[in-house]
Amino acid sequence: MLLILFAAGLGLGIIVNSLADNLPPDELDRRYPPRRPRCWSCGQVHIPICWLALSSLIVARGRCEHCGAPRRRRAMLVELVIALVLPYLWLWAERTGGTPIEVAWRFLAVTVVVLFFILVVVIDVEHRLILWSVVWPGAIIIAVFTSLTPGHGLVKTLLGGLAGYGITLAIFLLAELFTRLLQRIRGQPLDEVAFGGGDVNLAGIVGLAVGWPGVILALMIAVLAGGVYSLAFIVVQLARRRYVPYSAIPYGPFLVLGALTIYLYGKDLAAVWLAAH
Repeated sequence: MLLILFAAGLGLGIIVNSLADNLPPDELDRRYPPRRPRCWSCGQVHIPICWLALSSLIVARGRCEHCGAPRRRRAMLVELVIALVLPYLWLWAERTGGTPIEVAWRFLAVTVVVLFFILVVVIDVEHRLILWSVVWPGAIIIAVFTSLTPGHGLVKTLLGGLAGYGITLAIFLLAELFTRLLQRIRGQPLDEVAFGGGDVNLAGIVGLAVGWPGVILALMIAVLAGGVYSLAFIVVQLARRRYVPYSAIPYGPFLVLGALTIYLYGKDLAAVWLAAH
């Protein structure tokens, strides 16, 4: 079973990579539907055996079989991560207990959530975008799956989504006010924003995934992780004498970190907290 899930994960990695390659706009602001994997350099479609970037390591030494350009490391990383994560998610679903149908549904739900978040992180890191074309289908699908998952329910799911969106919307508005004040003080516009509207939408989906009141802890973890990373980033840049004030970083990965921490380990964390108090 675990080997089957590993193989299925490789196939799902091809799909996630195709979406990450085609949904964001290119330099000419063109968007494409999911297409067969193709070379980022010459644009030629890979032969079927090389659709899997990892298999191209054996067949073509990790290069395009048409032009010889190296394959993107991200494609290989995404395939490997999903292939390893899927068996773990099955074991996680089994550990939570319940009937075989409940275990299978829980596995299906968590797989949908994890694949969505992986896609969001890849696009956000590479393009600094959280796309509407990803957000809306993701919100609907995750809301349906989580509301029907044992231990979640419709009310908790919707309350979590509203709370996640509302809290981050308030933060976004405060950040906008701060940005405008800073622009007046500096006398010039800021090209980067620390917290964008896409992050607000993503926080709403985080709430749908973890429900109420888990969304509060998920957002707290995101804020804490983002703060620690930002501090480390500033220290490293200062040490390298390359620090640029007001540099922005993609915030989506930290929201995803908070969401998955609570989704997968929320009950364990709650048990530890209760045992300590």
